[in-house]
Amino acid sequence: MRFKGRFNIKPGQSGSIKIIIDNEEDLWALYNVMAIGDYIQLATFRKVQHETGSKVTSKKRKMILTLRLEQIDYRPEAIGIRGKNQTQNEFVAVGQYQSDEIGVNSFFTLYKSYWDEMHIETLKKAADITQTSEVVAILMDEGIANLFYLSNTQTVNKGKINLSIPKKRNGSTQHDKGREKFFGQILEKFLKNISFENVKVIIIASPGFTQEDFRKYMEEKIENNKDYSTLKNNLNKLIYTHSSSAFKHSLEEILSKQDIKKNIKDVKCVDDVAAMGKFNEILLTEMDKAFFGKKQFEYVFEKNAIDTLIITDGYLRKLSGKERKDLSLKIKQLKSNDIEVYQFSSLHDTGERIDEFGGIVGILRYPMPELSEMNDEQEEEEKKNTGNIDEEIKDENLLELINNNSESYTQESQDNEEDEKEEKKEEKKEEKKEEKKEKKEKKEKKGKKRTKEEEKNISQQKRKYQRKRSSFDVDEDNDEY
Repeated sequence: MRFKGRFNIKPGQSGSIKIIIDNEEDLWALYNVMAIGDYIQLATFRKVQHETGSKVTSKKRKMILTLRLEQIDYRPEAIGIRGKNQTQNEFVAVGQYQSDEIGVNSFFTLYKSYWDEMHIETLKKAADITQTSEVVAILMDEGIANLFYLSNTQTVNKGKINLSIPKKRNGSTQHDKGREKFFGQILEKFLKNISFENVKVIIIASPGFTQEDFRKYMEEKIENNKDYSTLKNNLNKLIYTHSSSAFKHSLEEILSKQDIKKNIKDVKCVDDVAAMGKFNEILLTEMDKAFFGKKQFEYVFEKNAIDTLIITDGYLRKLSGKERKDLSLKIKQLKSNDIEVYQFSSLHDTGERIDEFGGIVGILRYPMPELSEMNDEQEEEEKKNTGNIDEEIKDENLLELINNNSESYTQESQDNEEDEKEEKKEEKKEEKKEEKKEKKEKKEKKGKKRTKEEEKNISQQKRKYQRKRSSFDVDEDNDEY
């Protein structure tokens, strides 16, 4: 996910943000931010009918519309939306319904009358791969290193090192010094670019023994050094393995290894699993220290009895704007008191389990037996997971912002399409450069990698050939006489 322009929205205010969807993970983040009653401005297509005499023809036309959302449907590949047009248009009247889809590469503006902290945090995380990726790979070879952040749908290079290391020569220490400098640069970039709080797995790979040599260098460097305490506490996240090169295309080969797959599966989502384990233990041993559902949450919040809160994004989507605003303020207060708050995804097993308990549960500081008599009242009709329709908020500033942006949006939409084409061209160029560079290096290494036995065979063949030439010359001389 990317933003066009500055992200200057503040919690508790109305405002808009221009968004570009880069991958399917962005769609899930967006789905957890969009709500019924929001406004969205986007380029869409609509069939327009023309009458010429007795003949009626229809043609699809591209147009810019601003819709007030009344329906939001999530699918992994796209979000379906439906709403009423809010701006003047030659072909669509104000108040007329329009349906569309938001998918990968979509560009649009999202307007909200109230942005809470969870909205803002969700979008910022989606736009920063260092916040969403749980797997990092450092690929290295002699003098070359690349740092990659990996998610389910994309791989981003967050750092490159290219350093010329002198060759090994008898009596010279330049090679060892060059290698130490190279490893030092990797370690520096490693610590600077990796967020240990979010990253669960760090793969270090190379051809040959470069990764093992780096491991020894790093362990010696951090031993008894307080500056590396964070790294020392996270050494269990590091996995060392072999790769065919230090370039991006080797990642597929690394991630397909069974031992790597198992390690990633065991380490990823470790925090959510730990929180879920803690909650399950409370259910088995001290049931009176657990709460379930909105009504019990409201009660224990007032009593200042919460130790840990777990909510799901599915629960958040069911709330009306007013309810979500109220919950957002409560969560802010809990976090300010250093109370752990977890947000589980309804797409994962842990989230599904919490949804079975009502989508909002937690652990208490002390037992509260009275909660067993307190059950949430069943609603007459189940709320759809797209949210409740609030009464339209007449925010004059927001409506003025929508009208002002409508004029410039067409040009921005066209500019974005051109930018996408240019970015794809640049990516292809970079990939070709990397492939050429790697092929060249392989050829050079092949030429240099003659074994002692091969050298011996070559020298023997040369001597044999020289003897034959010498013998032939003598015979020629004898024939002349």
